Amino acid sequence: MYSLYIVKCSDGTLYTGITTDLERRIKEHNSTELGAKYTRGRRPVKLVYCKKFKNRSLASKAESSIKKLSKKEKMKIIKNNSHKKYFITSIVLLAFFGIFFSQNVMADEQIDIYNPEVPSVQPDTFYRAVVIDEPTEDMIVEYGRAILVQHIAVEIINGPEKGKKLELDFEIAEGSPGSVRLEKSDKIIVGKNVFDGEESYYLNDIYRLNSLWILLGIFIFLVLVLARWAGVRSLIGLLISFVVIIWFIVPRIIDGQNALMVGFVGTLVIATVSLFVAHGFRSRTVIAFVSTLITIFIALLMSMFFTNIMHIFGLGSEEALFLQSAEGKIFNLQGILLAGIIIGTLGVLDDITTAQAAVVEELHNANQTFNFRELFTRASSVGREHIISLTNTLILAYTGASLPLLLLFKLYEGPVWLVLNSEIIMEEIVRMLVGSIALVLAVPLTTGLAAWYYNKRRINK
Repeated sequence: MYSLYIVKCSDGTLYTGITTDLERRIKEHNSTELGAKYTRGRRPVKLVYCKKFKNRSLASKAESSIKKLSKKEKMKIIKNNSHKKYFITSIVLLAFFGIFFSQNVMADEQIDIYNPEVPSVQPDTFYRAVVIDEPTEDMIVEYGRAILVQHIAVEIINGPEKGKKLELDFEIAEGSPGSVRLEKSDKIIVGKNVFDGEESYYLNDIYRLNSLWILLGIFIFLVLVLARWAGVRSLIGLLISFVVIIWFIVPRIIDGQNALMVGFVGTLVIATVSLFVAHGFRSRTVIAFVSTLITIFIALLMSMFFTNIMHIFGLGSEEALFLQSAEGKIFNLQGILLAGIIIGTLGVLDDITTAQAAVVEELHNANQTFNFRELFTRASSVGREHIISLTNTLILAYTGASLPLLLLFKLYEGPVWLVLNSEIIMEEIVRMLVGSIALVLAVPLTTGLAAWYYNKRRINK
């Protein structure tokens, strides 16, 4: 197990390194000649950040990416860490994609000639594997903490190394959440690391996709049984939405195009295709589509205005900061934040606009003598119920997703106003409120457009 660490020196500068024994390494920096040359003249040093990795390759990649950040950006990471913000996307996953590969091992302000260069590393390769024998177990104690070590025999079951058998160790720390003993026939993911020309294998994760396919199958089955042909159309619309996001929005942002404009155009494409594919080419679908476009545009303006006056720049998460260090890439983090808000808002609007347009049409069909006022008043009564339920749903959804963060902030016991003022929290609040405001506005807008249209059709008859 390797630890990536950042220490703060007595002169206020920061030093980043990796080690297999964090306690020993901090003592070396503070008291012996074995410490880095950079820190020897800046004692004492204080540990301000630490993150563990399964092997040296992953730790080295993360170290390289952090050392390319400015001091201000590093302090942002340290601040988030001090607030116990650990529910971020794992750097291990980022390392898998090879985003942060680099051989640069600069210290914060100077080159540390005593901190050896990280040898060139290749992106890790991953395989599915199965445990072929019952694991044997040992108990060890490290830093006063009991650790169960399982010795497992596995066989790779896919890829060019299919059939290869390996002996791996799986460590389970006492009291560690989410860790379970492996048993014979369990499927796992094995990582292959090539470091300085030497190959090594490690247990990366438990293989879960088989269970996911079962859950996905239940979802599709229920949609098709209950909604039938309309369910087929809705699934096609959902698939198209994912295609637009993964193969249109994401690649163009990576290529350096304007993230906000790409997100907005992608949102319009999703709205157009998903609405008409899922709900068909009908008058009420057109009304819902027009209402959605207008409301999305309003949400975009609100997002731009409030992120600017609140000085929110998309730096509220560690993954955003690491994006800045991606080699050869420059990202507009505020644009990415705004694009995410707009895409999320569309998911809420799809439901409310189609439902309200359908309510007005059904009222018109039930009693074609209803004028604009009757249609609007009766449909608004239903719309108010939508607002109450969906606003509550939206807020609870955001709160539920942020529950670990809220618990950690509570443990940190900072002033409430300070917690609310932090960018990491403010970003989520803006997302939630913009989505809720868009939802509330969509109800009278859609109801008014639909009532006007069906009243006009009544008059023309």
